[in-house]
Amino acid sequence: MGVRNAGKAIREARLKAGLTQEQLSEGVCSVLSLSRIENGSAGVSPVTFQALMAHAGAPCEVYPIFASRTDFDCFYTLNRARFYLGSWQLSQAYEELNKLEEWNFADNKLYYQEYLYLNGQIQVCSGCADHHALYDLFSSALHITRPEIDYSDFHHLLLSIVEIELLIGVAQELLYLGKSDLCYNICSQIASYLANAEIDYLKKDSLYAQYAIVYTKYLLEMKDYNEALSIADSNRHKMVQNSDDSALLELTFLTSLGYYYTGEIETAYTYFKNTFYAAHSIESCYATICRNYVLSRHLFSLDDYLAQMDDIPLIIFPIKKAINTSDLTDGTYDFFSPDILTIGRLIHDLRTEQSISQIVLCQGLCSKSKLSKIENDTLQPDIFLTEALLQRLGRSERGFTFWGSERESKIYELKFKLMHTPKYQIDTVSLHLSQLGSVLTQKDVLPKQLFDLSYAINSTLSSQEKIKILSNALSYTLPDFDIHLIYNYRLSWAELSLLTNIAINYQSIDPNKSILYFSKILDYCGLNSFDICFTATFLSPVLTFFCTNLYIDKHFYKLLDLFSEKYFSAQKKVLCNLGYFFFYYAQALGEVHNYTMVKCYGHYACAIQELYETKPNSDVLKEYLLKDFDITLV
Repeated sequence: MGVRNAGKAIREARLKAGLTQEQLSEGVCSVLSLSRIENGSAGVSPVTFQALMAHAGAPCEVYPIFASRTDFDCFYTLNRARFYLGSWQLSQAYEELNKLEEWNFADNKLYYQEYLYLNGQIQVCSGCADHHALYDLFSSALHITRPEIDYSDFHHLLLSIVEIELLIGVAQELLYLGKSDLCYNICSQIASYLANAEIDYLKKDSLYAQYAIVYTKYLLEMKDYNEALSIADSNRHKMVQNSDDSALLELTFLTSLGYYYTGEIETAYTYFKNTFYAAHSIESCYATICRNYVLSRHLFSLDDYLAQMDDIPLIIFPIKKAINTSDLTDGTYDFFSPDILTIGRLIHDLRTEQSISQIVLCQGLCSKSKLSKIENDTLQPDIFLTEALLQRLGRSERGFTFWGSERESKIYELKFKLMHTPKYQIDTVSLHLSQLGSVLTQKDVLPKQLFDLSYAINSTLSSQEKIKILSNALSYTLPDFDIHLIYNYRLSWAELSLLTNIAINYQSIDPNKSILYFSKILDYCGLNSFDICFTATFLSPVLTFFCTNLYIDKHFYKLLDLFSEKYFSAQKKVLCNLGYFFFYYAQALGEVHNYTMVKCYGHYACAIQELYETKPNSDVLKEYLLKDFDITLV
């Protein structure tokens, strides 16, 4: 069973929600367009599909058929811009968004709306925003789909994710412009809407975090300090649990302010320091913004080391002016257009652009004949084969989800839960593993590979036993794999993760073999041009565990060579792992007598560890640095 029809999925969601076509299409497309989508006479762009499904209160995954290659490029570039923005790489995010202008937003008003929102967020994060201009930008973007919206009463509307984000942005700018009552009104309606919205829990928690940032600022303005602390700290803790860095720094700083204004000055300073050093470690201008805020209000007496740290420069980005969108479409298109980009055609285009043969791409996944049929649209791949092919082409599949049969969807849901449930929730992980194992058959090769990977990672088996399970799982798709010949392969996320975990487990058995595996994985990454969104899904743990192994085996200079600009962009996105990396990096600097930098990276490591509520690790590092190098971290 392949990917389901988009029109059918939309119609099912609409009927389940008890909505008319007029209600569902409001603000997204015309009723005629929706009718054509549902009856299969018109296609729908992913961003339009997402908006319609959000209105219906259904999961907002994106349907993987595109009006054209430009449609796909706009869609994926917006994902890439969000990646950079979420890790405070503002210049890179701005450069990505500029590409959409060159493509005229694929003539799609919803891509343009999201483009305006993300440009506005760059302004917010830069610390250089003109609040009047930013309010106008967010309002103009919202008016693309909601030209007559009343900010004091919109609770009855059906909202897309981007519309919710824009309303949160409007609320924040209203607060800065002195219109606190309307800010509160919008926040209240957003909180109520999110409480009842059918959105996947990670996205909902992320939206709650964005809302919490604005609402906490409102509460601080109103001097309701206890409630401000409660809101900021609870949402900060949720971001830690979800390993979601995007709002964590701001919520931690707002938690610091909450503690300050409720009289717990020492605790407040600790949260401020953690925010500053963690932001500084990823070269985020938020470090400068926070320190300037504290200094301008004389909140703390800064310790000498923190006070003397260099500023991360604030960059002024030209603010965008909204254009007339009357010439842009609503994202529907003719099903018979020669420009339509199916998933098969996309795979073909990406493969030929990278000069990869069919044999190399499909090795162990399917036959060359089957891949040919997929590429020429005479056969539709299942969900898991599609994902593996995209990953081998260096593209992350996590920006959109595929609609398969009921059984495929169940397997996919369990896979998602396994990947996003923290390891410390042992009972929950075990339950998901048990449920997944009960529905898999011998024919489910790719899901079984993921199952075995998760089982090995979460089991209490010996390293030798884990290696056996992991190697066997790798053999499902690459039966004769030779780590020395890794350059001859294209690897999926699961295959790369299996190799990474084999390397991790070899550390206690054969350290040299562990180093060999890690080195070959990094060589493989260096030889292939992967998209940053895909690289970030697997590279961070490779670097973190390799760093650990090299330190244990006293390969200090090799360890220090791991920290390079080549990998840093991906590392910035996974702040939790970066904290563990710096834990050993700081000590390696001490071992080669670079004591000046030990203090810097020691502060970084401790701050991130405490940010992620693992203070015992921070205490251990401080003890090591004092004992081994006579370096005290304040």
